[in-house]
Amino acid sequence: MAENKYKALELETPGIYELEGLEVGVTSNCNFKCDYCCAYRRDDGSKIGAEEVIALIREIPTLKRVRLSGGEVTLRFEDCVKIVAYCTQHGLATQLNTNGSLLSEERIRRLKEAGLSNIHLSFNFTDAQSFGAYYGMDPRVYDKVIENIETCVEYGLETVLETLLFGPTQSNMPAISRKVHDLGVRIHEIQNSIVMDHAEREGWNAIASREALVRSVNDLIANRRPDTELYLTCMDRFMTELGFREEPGVYFSNCVDGKKQLHLHGNGDVLICELCRPEVIGNVYEGLDLAAVYANRPKALADFLEQLPCPAYEALFPAAP
Repeated sequence: MAENKYKALELETPGIYELEGLEVGVTSNCNFKCDYCCAYRRDDGSKIGAEEVIALIREIPTLKRVRLSGGEVTLRFEDCVKIVAYCTQHGLATQLNTNGSLLSEERIRRLKEAGLSNIHLSFNFTDAQSFGAYYGMDPRVYDKVIENIETCVEYGLETVLETLLFGPTQSNMPAISRKVHDLGVRIHEIQNSIVMDHAEREGWNAIASREALVRSVNDLIANRRPDTELYLTCMDRFMTELGFREEPGVYFSNCVDGKKQLHLHGNGDVLICELCRPEVIGNVYEGLDLAAVYANRPKALADFLEQLPCPAYEALFPAAP
């Protein structure tokens, strides 16, 4: 497979800390009510328009990629298209993180025409009933998501399906992997679970045990189709300790959050990472200069870079009391 331009940053070992990736939370609103995502001020009504985002991007010479997320990012679809088109024109890779429920053939076509590098969807269940029960949604939404995934593939959009490896999925990973392949998707991302204090509903913090993680990852690697790429995230800090190794088509993505990538919330707050470290280091409307953020290093960012904490490692290898 050809190199995925957006994913390339994750395959580099962070050495020099500089802002090469920016995740933009274009809206905090969402039509789903998952505890897992949008940890930071969920549904607070914050949003940021395309013109503001483009003005910020234009001033960051080191930038290589932009990820658009939410909330549900397609609630601000026109802004997304404008941002993607600008990034394409200026050589920046882009990824749109969506739950897929509000896509349509026309929207998928427009994203393709704008030059979107990757479209990224969560994919944790292989049947409508499990999906509906877990997300608290009408099971028919699952069928719409499946339809939109297939349409993305048909239009030639590089489609990434991400599965969270945690309690509800750890025993079903082979079936999920087969379904991903059956849908025509050739990039399967496996996100290791972490303990998140914001998760309120039972189940979201049901992290996979060390034994379940090892078993699931080894099964995925052993049964990987030759035309499929596996990206295993939040595992780079302990892959050697658990006996994992990379091979062609199997990548243990390097964590870039806080080191090469930051998150911009709709209210202008800049966070180290929305999910695992939603710590505000400054606000672009209050003087934070993204182009110089690693040179100036606000205290919260400097502390992070000195300690380099890893919630995934801490969950699997808790420190002795």
